[in-house]
Amino acid sequence: MNRNKTIKILAVISVTLLMSLGTYWQYRLAPLRKTSVNQTTIPTIFVGGDYARAFSTDGFVHRLSSAHLMTKGLVVNVSQNGHVSVQQFGPLKDNPTIQVIFADNHHPQRQSRQFAHVMQVLNRRFHVTKYNAVGHSSGGNIIFTYLTAKAAHPATINKFVTLGTNYPGLTAATLKRIPAHLPILNIAGQIWHTSGDGAVNLQSILAFSQQLRTNGFSPQTQVIHGSPLTASHSMLHINPQVDFLIIHFLYGG
Repeated sequence: MNRNKTIKILAVISVTLLMSLGTYWQYRLAPLRKTSVNQTTIPTIFVGGDYARAFSTDGFVHRLSSAHLMTKGLVVNVSQNGHVSVQQFGPLKDNPTIQVIFADNHHPQRQSRQFAHVMQVLNRRFHVTKYNAVGHSSGGNIIFTYLTAKAAHPATINKFVTLGTNYPGLTAATLKRIPAHLPILNIAGQIWHTSGDGAVNLQSILAFSQQLRTNGFSPQTQVIHGSPLTASHSMLHINPQVDFLIIHFLYGG
């Protein structure tokens, strides 16, 4: 095969791939563009899981902002030693997003302490007094640990969403430190008829919801059933069904 023919074949493959990706992106956005939600100034803070960087929450921001259901607001980077730097992409209005990205992303307890500093910065510099929070995997634990810490909070949580998050060692005393009547949505994955999403056991998430109910909360629990491409732990944050659940829970419609 000569060089020119090889180049033509590679060009055709590249164009086909780009067109396929474009078609898939439009397919993903089409249902979101047909929905509507209430517009508020309450930001939603996204926190990824173990070893997660921006990728685990970028999808939510890109898809939901492209559909004009949310607006990309801030990206907060937290260094290994806890230093906070903030990039602002837009005003905090029209359902703004705030992504929190940790350089040290494998120590949830330490990250929850760093998250407390993030909240102080957001309150002081951007006047955040009320917020929603979405945590994937250990990102949910980071937020939960922050919420239940015995410390003053500069802002009030409005709604809380967890994706594939379990809470080992949870006690009734800890639950009593969650703000009363906090709306909570727990999303779990179940690959076909297995025990969970491949990383987190479904029963542990259902048990957390039951503990919440026992302690006076009224959580919503949604189980994503499907193949490894839709219901596995690392695919929950790019599942369009999850997009719908989150946006309607947070902002109605």
